[in-house]
Amino acid sequence: MEKPQPQGCSDFSRGMVAEMNRDNNIEIDSETSRIRAVLVNSGQHSFAEAEEKLAASALSLVIGDDVAHTPAGQAAFLTAAVTGARCFGQVTFRGAIDVPLLFPLPVPAKTLAEAATAFGAQPTEALPTARKILIGSVPKAHDGWAVRAVWAGWTAGIAPEKNPVSLGRSDCSLAGVAAGALAVGQAFLAEQGDIRAGRTAQSLSLWLPDSGEQGAFDPGPDFKNVLLPASLWLVGLGNLGQAFLWSLTLLPYPQPEEVLLLFQDDQRIGKENWGTSVLVERGRYGMLKTRIAEDWAMRRGFQVRRVDRRLDANLFRTPIEPGIALAGLDRMPARRLLGGRGFEYVIDAGLGATVTDYRKFRLNVFDSAANPSTHFADVEDETVQVIHDLMQLPSYRQLAESRGDGGCGAATLAGSSVAVPFVSAFVGALSITQAIRIASGEAHHVGITGDTGNLRNVRAAPGIASARVAVNSVRTVS
Repeated sequence: MEKPQPQGCSDFSRGMVAEMNRDNNIEIDSETSRIRAVLVNSGQHSFAEAEEKLAASALSLVIGDDVAHTPAGQAAFLTAAVTGARCFGQVTFRGAIDVPLLFPLPVPAKTLAEAATAFGAQPTEALPTARKILIGSVPKAHDGWAVRAVWAGWTAGIAPEKNPVSLGRSDCSLAGVAAGALAVGQAFLAEQGDIRAGRTAQSLSLWLPDSGEQGAFDPGPDFKNVLLPASLWLVGLGNLGQAFLWSLTLLPYPQPEEVLLLFQDDQRIGKENWGTSVLVERGRYGMLKTRIAEDWAMRRGFQVRRVDRRLDANLFRTPIEPGIALAGLDRMPARRLLGGRGFEYVIDAGLGATVTDYRKFRLNVFDSAANPSTHFADVEDETVQVIHDLMQLPSYRQLAESRGDGGCGAATLAGSSVAVPFVSAFVGALSITQAIRIASGEAHHVGITGDTGNLRNVRAAPGIASARVAVNSVRTVS
């Protein structure tokens, strides 16, 4: 949730950060500020240069007819559209786009084309000069950089465009979410000049992340044979919380009105949240984050309850409330409080926050016998040191000098974590998979760590299946 204010800037409001210094033409906040930080915080770009580079970037999505009618294919395309529109100046799409949606999305759309347009992409018949994401058996691009989004059951990954298409089972929408997010991530890296981006195939089984490379050969259970969680408590409705809800939206709940989601947060949507949070509509700022989530979930048909206050030591779950908590919190004090609240399980997701680790993630799953306060006891908040280091960069020094506010504006911006929506989307799919394992009576993974830029670095520690599954669950088919 909230981050500590820079020393001496406690009365510096977020609204003031969103101003523009016209004399020096230095923008210190925008809808893409936390994405722009990837460029600025590397020390290689000024604020103005970073804005220009993002605005000039372009991404093209191409979907083949062989996957456009499948859950994984549609999920990959839609995830690439909604995350790509926030990371690139322009996103276009073509291919089998006039296909009816398999998922009743909470947007005014009945086809893939209408949904992608609602998310900020535009249809085109041309072959634009752009990074390309190929979804399904579409022809190899004749010019420029391209990558393929691939999947097989619960396994998701990316492959170079020259690789022959070898897609497996396409019944798992979560694999599509993960594959689409990974492909956008590779395109983003390529746009920043990473010559390795998209050059090697890599994949990960969401169902068995501890299986390493062997996971690519195990598609996992048929989606119709797993159970879905019927009630969940989402703590924190920022980029991660909204990514959880995005994946839940794309699950085949036969009767969504029987699913209960409880949303907890006390913050409002700011302009800077658009770039990182996939459910935020452009220009719809100032509303409570729980209200944004509630509107989305109710339009999907779910039951919703809201808790419009932050997690504290006085909050306890009652027996009739959701037993699985999905947490996407920024600060350690709040994460330590997740234990002892009465949850059967806590699925805690954390992301890297700096330019060197923003692609990294850590997923912890605690059962009622584990205590997050003990697990996070020695983890320190490094925000103050991060601010200090960034304030030494020429871009932040220039900003501080131009503002005349004692450096508060620049320091507040430096204290905002680097974040990109494709990492959140991938981790969201991985987190919901853990909830499905629990609902299905399977052993959860107590810890999963890795880097979305290099899936070979993912490490997972399996837990033990509970003898009694105390959480509500439903079948994926009636």
